[in-house]
Amino acid sequence: MNLKNFLLIIVSIIFILTAAGCIYVLLNKAKTEPQTIAITTVLPNPTIINKTEATIVSVGDIFIHQSNLDSAFEPEKDIYNFNDAFSPIADYSREVDLATAWLGGVMDTKGPYKGYPLFKSPAELIETFKNIGLDIVFRTNHTLDYGEKGFKTTTEILEKNNINQVAAYLTEEASKNIFIYQKDNLKIAFLGYIYGMNGIFIPKPWMINLIDLEKIKNDVNKAKEKADFVVVALHFGTEYERYPNKMQKNIVKEIADFGADMIIGSHPHVIQPADIITSIDGRKVFVAYGLGNFFCGQRQHYTDAGMILRYTVEKTGEETRLKEIKYISTWVAKYKENDKYKFKILPSKKYLKLYEEGMADFLSLENYKHLQETYQETLEHLNKPEIGFTETE
Repeated sequence: MNLKNFLLIIVSIIFILTAAGCIYVLLNKAKTEPQTIAITTVLPNPTIINKTEATIVSVGDIFIHQSNLDSAFEPEKDIYNFNDAFSPIADYSREVDLATAWLGGVMDTKGPYKGYPLFKSPAELIETFKNIGLDIVFRTNHTLDYGEKGFKTTTEILEKNNINQVAAYLTEEASKNIFIYQKDNLKIAFLGYIYGMNGIFIPKPWMINLIDLEKIKNDVNKAKEKADFVVVALHFGTEYERYPNKMQKNIVKEIADFGADMIIGSHPHVIQPADIITSIDGRKVFVAYGLGNFFCGQRQHYTDAGMILRYTVEKTGEETRLKEIKYISTWVAKYKENDKYKFKILPSKKYLKLYEEGMADFLSLENYKHLQETYQETLEHLNKPEIGFTETE
């Protein structure tokens, strides 16, 4: 082998060994060095905003007259039972977040029970309130019909059954509290005020929330510090007047200007219209001047009609608004069953249809015609499509 070929072989071997060494080093480096892993971080979507809704129903006056007492009494059991009278409307209040009504008179475990002019109802009424899902009772001008003792007994019955009392208080400490309903991050405050006690002496000034504009202003301000939405309930107006008077309108305007978000009223024993007013700061405030009688023994024209006010309050982010408000027309039917007069609160539209389908046999033809008439009167009196206030099922 000549020198030239020998050198060529040596160079080739050196090249091969060098290349192999490089490959070995690269392979070992890949095994020992940490691998880089791609991590994807999902950040919160800034466009997603928390939203909470609460649906509430409010109804008018509940007064137990003597005819209602006689109807509800079951002599064989020696008890009073109002469940049947309220059963047709129970689902409307049970299937929402909160339900309110005005309670007339007092409740007691001992009789004798009386209707007008000093209302004293049996404690069994509270069972019906629970059955229909009632959460708040606003108090009325008949709160002190049986003095401080009757008021104390009523308060104890309500508290024992977890039903909140607004506008009348057994202790000064309780009078400073504002009832606030909370659902998730939404808080709704309820305030209540009464025009008077029918001349009955109020033992302590803090016991009854009278319609005192300075007090209402202070209360609304306190409520707005704690809640997103403030509802003010007023027991006011002229009995049997179907339209609000000047004083009612002035009071409502003042309260809207104080910052209330919604105002509901009762006391005239007939339905008064609803409206939207503009507050001094430009807010649109819904007002229902009078929800009418929800349950009672009165049979004069218009006094046997009422409504279920159904509304939804919505909070989106930091903004809260009255999303929707509708009503269901109601009528208190009085009919005979086994030679005894009975009462039922009927959702008007539903029971007109049921009667026509032969499914409300307890109603006479006269009842049916009266229900028809009352229903049409309510629609004409309340419907205001221009503000979105119409009936619902």
